[in-house]
Formats: sequence, C-alpha cells, structure tokens
Amino acid sequence: MTRPARRVEPLTLLIGVSMTIGYGTLYYPFAILGPEIARAQGWSNGFVFGVFSAALLTSAVTASLVGRAMDRFGARPVMVTGSCLAALALVNLSLVQSMTGFVVAMLVIEFASRMVQYETGFAALTAIHGRYARRPIAHVTLVAGFASTVFWPLIHWLLGYMDWRGVCLVLAAINLLIAMPIHAMVPRRAGTHDRSQPAPAPNRDPGLLKPGNRTAAFVFMAIAFAGGSFLMSAVHTSFFLILSEMGRTAALAALAGAVIGPMQVAARLIEMLSGERVSSSVVGVISSTTLLLGLVCLVAGLWFDGELIVIAFAVSFGIGQGLNFIARAILPARLFGTEGYGAMTGNLATLRLLAMAGAPVCTALAISHAGIGLTLALLMLVAAVGVSASWALCLIENRAAAAEAATPAA
Repeated sequence: MTRPARRVEPLTLLIGVSMTIGYGTLYYPFAILGPEIARAQGWSNGFVFGVFSAALLTSAVTASLVGRAMDRFGARPVMVTGSCLAALALVNLSLVQSMTGFVVAMLVIEFASRMVQYETGFAALTAIHGRYARRPIAHVTLVAGFASTVFWPLIHWLLGYMDWRGVCLVLAAINLLIAMPIHAMVPRRAGTHDRSQPAPAPNRDPGLLKPGNRTAAFVFMAIAFAGGSFLMSAVHTSFFLILSEMGRTAALAALAGAVIGPMQVAARLIEMLSGERVSSSVVGVISSTTLLLGLVCLVAGLWFDGELIVIAFAVSFGIGQGLNFIARAILPARLFGTEGYGAMTGNLATLRLLAMAGAPVCTALAISHAGIGLTLALLMLVAAVGVSASWALCLIENRAAAAEAATPAA
C-alpha cells in the first residue's frame, strides 16, 4: 500500500467527528451539567465532582482491557459497542434518582469513554495506515480539538429549553445516530476495508526498538505522558481557583481559557503541515517544554501584575496541550511498532489516567494547605520531570534510528 495522500481522507474526517462527540458528550459536559445535577438533586458539588474523579480513576483499570480488545477484535466492534454503551449510559444517567445510581451511571460512562475517545481512535488509524498514521492522527486531533468549542455552547443552549435529564437524552441520541454509524464504517482490521487491494504489510512498522529493549523507553514514555496529563487535569479543574489565589479576576481566567483552545488547534495544524520532518520524540519535547514555560509564566504572575503574563501562559500551555495528544499517539508507534499498538497504548493510558484522576485532588489540597506559591512549584516540578523524560525519549529515538540506518538491509 502506498503512502496516503496529503489530503484529508473522508473516513479520517469522520473519525475526527466521532472523537469530537466522544469528548463532547462524555467528558466536557460535566463542567456544565455537574452543578446542574447537584442543584437539582440536592447533592453537593463535592460529591458530584468527586464521583467524576473516582470514575476517571477506575477507567485507568479498563483502559488496558480496551486496548487488548482493539488488538484482538479490531477497531470496529469495540468502537461500535462503545457508542451504543455511551448512549445507554447517558440514558441511564438521565433516569437516576439516588446517589448510588449516579455512581453506577458515571462508572459506565467512563468505561464507554475508553472505547470512543482518542486511544481507540488512534489505534484504529494505526491499524488502517500503519507507519503512515501520523498525518491522519493529526487530522483527527485537529477536528476533535473543537469538542469543547462545539459542545459547551450547545449544552448551555439546550439547558435553556430543557433540564439536565433532557440534555443527557440529546447527548445519547448524538452518540447513537451520528457516532455509532461512523464507527460502523471503520475497518474491523487493517486492510479489510478493500479486499481487492493487496494486504497492507508494507505499512506495518516493527518499531525502532526490539521487544527485549523497550523497558527504558516505556518507563520514560509513561512518565512523560502521565506528567502531561497531570498538569492538564490540574490546570483545567483548578484554573479559576489558581487565578483567584493569584488575585486575578474570573473574567481573565475565562479569557485565558478561551485562548488555550485555539492555540492547541494551531499547534496541531502546524504539526500536520510539517509532516514527518520533525521526529516523533521532538514533538514530545516541544510539548513538555511549552507546558513548563506556561507554568513559568504563571509563577512570574505572582510578582508581575497585568493580564499579558496570564495570556502568555495560555498561549504556551495551549501549544503544549495540543502537541501532547499527538505525541501520545505517534511515539508508541515509532518506538514500539504498530503490532500490539492497542495493548501498548492501553497500558500507557492506565498510568496516564491515574495521574489525571489524582491531579484535581492533589492541586486542591496543595492550594488549601501549602498556598499558591508552593502549588505552582509542585506543578513546575512535575513539568520539569516530564521535560527530562521527553529528552530521554529523544535520545533513545536518535540512537535507535542511527543504529537502524547503520544496519545493512537484508
């Protein structure tokens, strides 16, 4: 099979739409629906968001199971099942009356999320395109980067016409009527989409590292990905509180948040246009470094007044966040190969989701007991560790690529 064209393939665009739905209906809604549910049911916000964090924590366990299912059964059955389960879970959420029912509904929602969000989408694209999956992955992240931009206003508008239960039913219908048919179009396994074409063996990539020489790379990759997810989760859940502790207004926090989204999309667009001229590990280095630089801007904001330093944070952090998702997709394929990609990324996602789930609690406790200065110092320490791990991966990739180039072809 030849290298895919530079244009956006229709199936890739549709997978991007389905990933937008996956995040827009199963992750982002709770920033708006969470307080609505708490108020309507007479529950505390702490309970509602505590359950959400706990559900994220349990999804870390299921991530590796979903990854292995992708390798064994292929993308289509897993993603179709995920869409159906997401719809059923949202319907179930719309019917809950008790705290126990809410907990169960959120656990099912998080399990469904693992089947319809980035990890499964990236695995599907890697199965289809093999070593040439980098550009389609960039296309998908470019589309799905607008998930909050699309669904936050949509959910806010829907709440003007119905209660939170009705909104859940609309989100369920979107999964069933739009996402599920898209997932049904995904080839079950690589090459099954067109049997008249030769098997895509040339697209398979064994990776730069042999199976017995991957431990160090896996450890550094897990550290880098978990660190990035910890930082993004901490900032997204505590950003308004962080700026409040810094003496800045909620309006400035909203403005900075509005800047982060377009910057992550812009970073992905630049990466897509660069093609493969930038190595996979360098994408990771740029991502982790810009996340750190963003936090440096926040620390500087403790001493310098004005809005510009906070906007500079948003620009830098948005770039790092945008590239983080791409690095998570392309680095495992580059170093470990496309065989067993689902299981490998599932194992990495397990560690990443544990960090993601723990970040809100750690950040809140740090702010309450240590103050904003030490909290930002903690976040910068995490970011610095991530930068170090990314540079280690860069060194590993460069050495492995040099060794491969020096090896005579068989």
